[in-house]
Amino acid sequence: MLSLTFLLAPGSLAADGCNKMTVAAAEIPHFVESESEGEFVVLLQSAAKRADLALDIRLYPKKRALGLFQMGVVDALMPHSSAGADVASYKSLPILTKRDFAFVRKGGSVPSSVSDLEGLRIGLTAQYAYPKSLTANDEIDFSREPNSDLDNIRMLSAGRLDGSIIEEQSGLRAIAEAGVDNIVYDETSPINELSVWILFAKTECGALHAEKINAAFRAMINDGEWAAIKKADPPNG
Repeated sequence: MLSLTFLLAPGSLAADGCNKMTVAAAEIPHFVESESEGEFVVLLQSAAKRADLALDIRLYPKKRALGLFQMGVVDALMPHSSAGADVASYKSLPILTKRDFAFVRKGGSVPSSVSDLEGLRIGLTAQYAYPKSLTANDEIDFSREPNSDLDNIRMLSAGRLDGSIIEEQSGLRAIAEAGVDNIVYDETSPINELSVWILFAKTECGALHAEKINAAFRAMINDGEWAAIKKADPPNG
């Protein structure tokens, strides 16, 4: 629950300049596991340390996190993808290029386009954003029941879904964790490809935060810390 002090001190950070950054984060398996764990969290923590910014990350449901950012209650939103609503903001460098594939059971045709999914029951993992080019197709029977990529794969393997749309590496990890051998996909044909960012408020502090975090991200890419964080713990759905 937000404290009264937090609610009454949106975005501007006037009391202490721009040296603190409050972040509304949506919980996503592997990427945002908690306020201190997850690939995106660790990337931002490392960048904030380099930028000498005090960081306050708080977890919310995805819509709540977006709402707090749009109301100016927080300074940053993590994550936000090109599939989401267009929000007035400054952006970080992309923290992920998300390539989603259609995973299906062996024995049938493997979808390579959105139109190939028509007439099928397709699992979409809760909390993940998918583009309207996919979700607006009313010829596809979508299920948002899977709470994780692992759930999505298990439901697919058990025959409760005809297909699952999952980020490639997370899908492969989920298959391994589920211990199933009846799932395939076409690695040459992503169903969609998205960029994922951290958004910063369209304020003076937001501009400064974006400048400092992006400078830190570039330094992390150059000295190898970025790659080390991304390799430390592969997605597990």
